[in-house]
Amino acid sequence: MGKLKKFISRIPLMPALIIVMSFFIILAVILSKTATSYANEQIQLIGAKYTVFEDKTEVDDESEHGVVRTLYIDVLPFSEEDKQAYDFYTVIYEYSSFFWCIVSITIGAVIFYFGKLKKPIKLLINASENISDDNLDFVIDYSGKDELGQLCSSFEKMRLSLQDNNRTMWRMIEERRKLNKAFSHELRTPLTVMRGNVELLEKVYMRSDVSEEKKAAILSTVSKNIERIESYVYSMGTMSKLEDQPIQMKCTCVNDLSNQLEKSLEMLCQENDLESHFEIAAESENVNVDANIIMQVFENIVSNAVRYAEKSITVSCCVSDDHLTISVSDDGTGFSEEELKIASAPYYTGNQNDSELHFGLGLYLCKMLCEKHKGALRLTNNDSAGACVVASFSCK
Repeated sequence: MGKLKKFISRIPLMPALIIVMSFFIILAVILSKTATSYANEQIQLIGAKYTVFEDKTEVDDESEHGVVRTLYIDVLPFSEEDKQAYDFYTVIYEYSSFFWCIVSITIGAVIFYFGKLKKPIKLLINASENISDDNLDFVIDYSGKDELGQLCSSFEKMRLSLQDNNRTMWRMIEERRKLNKAFSHELRTPLTVMRGNVELLEKVYMRSDVSEEKKAAILSTVSKNIERIESYVYSMGTMSKLEDQPIQMKCTCVNDLSNQLEKSLEMLCQENDLESHFEIAAESENVNVDANIIMQVFENIVSNAVRYAEKSITVSCCVSDDHLTISVSDDGTGFSEEELKIASAPYYTGNQNDSELHFGLGLYLCKMLCEKHKGALRLTNNDSAGACVVASFSCK
């Protein structure tokens, strides 16, 4: 029975149902034939006990041979015990086919249910209840190859997709919370400066002993901080647009993509009198990626490296069927231990003197775009000297 259930679990529903029902219908026919034959034998044996045969021979002148043989059959009354047995075997003889048909079909249906339906239905019901309760921390483990196995597999894929989307959503919420916190912190400084200068301007504007140059300097400081606030607001709008930007995966020629990356690297290095080195290792001629996203990330990373490089920047690309990895290395001072942890945070600038020109969003934007492309951004230092930023992108 166990082997039958295991065999049934491997085949599609309709063939399994036909096999099970055919098997048990044949079994019902065999059992019915056996039962009716046995009941008929018993009926004959009981009847033979009470049947009397009388053979009489008479002389008949009109007959051709002159002798007439007559057989008389008489049935004696049954005893109570034999009458009950006779009636019992008669019922078996008449209704055994119907009885064994019902029993066999019932057993076949039970085996079919427990062998094909019970486990996957239970798994799907539990999965539906867990999903409705926002619980995605479970696994649908069913190895059947039939339609219900395919349905369980589809449910498992849906669960993994929901779980991934849920994690992405919470990560985006957490990133948005950090971004808002950083934005509030960065905005507080120019607002404080503006408030102090406005108060100072109110005190000295009507005084004759304060030169016009000093008043103009105060106004200039206020104006610069207003521009800084406007830049912060613009940067927030830019990030919101990038978060809403959809990923459009397309089959892209690796040679065309590498040429774009190399030209962009050469242009950025030439503008800053730096040497550029570009190398690529590709396992295939085409790759499935969003080329626009990759170019945005690459140009941001290289622009960041240009600010800290001393003589040269080296870019290494690795292309496979599953991932595209871009490493950008410079020969500068590299990242400190603290910067390795927080350099990709929003509004982080390692050089405070350069903070008015750069808001510390480059690496953060690269990180966000890499994660949208189901990849990651990693910050390291070279073995010799300088920083190395590795951006990876999923090609699936």
